[in-house]
Amino acid sequence: MGADDLDAETLKRLKREAAIRSKEQDFERRKKAEERKKREQLQALREEYEAQQQKREQERLSLLKKQTELRARKKAENDRLNELREKNIKKRHKAWRARADAEIQHIKEDQAAEEERLDEAIAAARQRKADRQEAIRQEKMDKQTKQEELDMSRAEAEIERSKRRDLRAINRVDQLKMEARDELESFIQNPYPVPLKQVLAGRLRPVPTVTELLAAYKDQREDLEQLEKEDIPMRAQLCNQSIFQYVRDIQMKAEAERMRPPEPVAGDLLRTVGKKKQAPTSPVRRSKKNVRN
Repeated sequence: MGADDLDAETLKRLKREAAIRSKEQDFERRKKAEERKKREQLQALREEYEAQQQKREQERLSLLKKQTELRARKKAENDRLNELREKNIKKRHKAWRARADAEIQHIKEDQAAEEERLDEAIAAARQRKADRQEAIRQEKMDKQTKQEELDMSRAEAEIERSKRRDLRAINRVDQLKMEARDELESFIQNPYPVPLKQVLAGRLRPVPTVTELLAAYKDQREDLEQLEKEDIPMRAQLCNQSIFQYVRDIQMKAEAERMRPPEPVAGDLLRTVGKKKQAPTSPVRRSKKNVRN
């Protein structure tokens, strides 16, 4: 029984091992089949990829060939167009050069004509200017001649008037001398209290006019207002003087510029005192007294 059992276990183990080996063989077989299939698929893919690459390369080469041909045709067309353009440019340049030469020649002719016209105009203007200056010079000479004649006439008239004025002055002086002598002789013969004309004329003093007095008053008023607004200590310091010296200078300047009214002189005062001491007598009474004597 033990041997049979052992054999059964051995058989079972052997069967299991055989089954395992069979499964392993099947797995290996399937694995190899899958690997072979994968290799075949990979080979097919590689062949397909190589075919696509070859096809793409052929297409690229054909495209490059077409592009090269197109570029060559474009280059040829561009060369043809450039040649035509150069011909047209040369043609236009030649026409422009001809027009420019004609215009330049026309401008030169116009410039020459303009210069000739300007020369003629300048010559005419210079001639007109010379004529005008000559006319002005002649007019000045005529005016100068007339002025000289007028000056000579005026000088002669002035000399004549001066002579007549001197004669009148001499006659007037002689007349005044005669009147003064007659008055003095009359006064010596018949003294009277009325002073002589020459004495009265000697007592005359210059009197300022109203305009001069008003102007002096205005100046003094403005000086006073300026002095009231002035900073005397600061002004004295700026003038490098003391305050008293500065005020003294202002006072002396005001006294020197002040307009004084006419004042009586000592002789007038003595005459006035002498007249007051004499008894008042009328010329009529004195003449009667002289007649009695």
